[in-house]
Amino acid sequence: MAMRADSLTFRHLLTLGLALLTSLQLTACGGGGSSPSPVPPAASLTNPATGSNVVAVSIRQLESNAATITANTPYVSVTLCDASNNCQTIPDVMVDTGSAGLRLFANKVTLTLPGIPSGNGTLAACAQFASGYAWGSMHLASVRIGGEASTTAIPVQFMNDPTLPTAPSTCAAQGTDFAARFAPVANGILGISNFIHDCGAGCTAATPANQRPAMYYACSNGVCSNTSAALSQQGTNPISTFATDNNGSILTLPSVALPGGAIGATGTLTFGIGTQANNTLPAGAEVFPIDQDAYISGTIDGVAGRGFIDSGSNGYFLDLAPSVTLCTPSEPSSWYCPSNPVVLSVQLAGASTAQSLLIGNAQAMFNTRFTALPALGGNAAVANFADLGLPFFYGRPVATGLEGTNANAPYGYWAF
Repeated sequence: MAMRADSLTFRHLLTLGLALLTSLQLTACGGGGSSPSPVPPAASLTNPATGSNVVAVSIRQLESNAATITANTPYVSVTLCDASNNCQTIPDVMVDTGSAGLRLFANKVTLTLPGIPSGNGTLAACAQFASGYAWGSMHLASVRIGGEASTTAIPVQFMNDPTLPTAPSTCAAQGTDFAARFAPVANGILGISNFIHDCGAGCTAATPANQRPAMYYACSNGVCSNTSAALSQQGTNPISTFATDNNGSILTLPSVALPGGAIGATGTLTFGIGTQANNTLPAGAEVFPIDQDAYISGTIDGVAGRGFIDSGSNGYFLDLAPSVTLCTPSEPSSWYCPSNPVVLSVQLAGASTAQSLLIGNAQAMFNTRFTALPALGGNAAVANFADLGLPFFYGRPVATGLEGTNANAPYGYWAF
């Protein structure tokens, strides 16, 4: 999932919103049933990277959510600090390589952090998706993740802030309240995409008001009006503000048994790409520059299209229906339930070899109550489109390079 609203990338913002909503449909159709006996152990890395620029990533059932499966959701802990160095660590924040900026649920933050002035009030954000919105206030905080820290306070969104209980009509017009639906899944979203800012030039004063998305608002006495936001006020990829190791990240997850998966998995998130001995790209890794819309082109079983790689989507979301059977009863963003696993060949533009993807029966996987599901897939409902979600990360380190850090990939890149 991602949020980016430059005039060049607004379509990307909308499409990724679809992927995010689809990832939440798991809470609607995660069936019951008991786990197999004996239960296989959680998957883990044989020789995980270590160092101050490395943090542990866990994929497991969220303890605070006993009602639904929180599958294929990578969690880390994030620490916020105020100007006096009073700090709070917030666990279970989802790692999202498809969005930029840290967004936390307001009820999870007890630290008092200053708002960001805007006009005669303070700044709020309406993070927009094709399927809805996440409304909340913007605050300044220093951010620490493992041994890395932002060199200055950066904007952080507090989703579902009770001091701003009602989203403006122009925000609510984006659809349903996405943040309310996401609340059982994680305590927040750590957006570490290829982008530095969540909206970019499209939300600044340089863009005419009638061309800006309804994303940032100035709020005073509970009344909020659409406004511009300088880059320094927008949701910011924390990695870009680290003193070192600030050119991207590498998410490394273990291989997980296909197609059934594992009860959970543990991996690592390493900051920096090629800045230390522990974050060099694997031998033979290929670099895939993204275009100005943050996509890359390619083919799936010979059918041309485009797509992206995103740890914030908990499945493969592809344009396969009706050739691959959907689960029943059908849902707005349906999962695939083929009677036998389906193997697909994905050839990314510029790749020396094709990648094989396996799509299994989602309902059978949900019945296990496992949370690491490497064959989970659903229908993208967008022709010739592919969202390679978290299952793509199992068994391969995937690097997300920041825009402006590679001369051959000005908009950023993926590498694996």
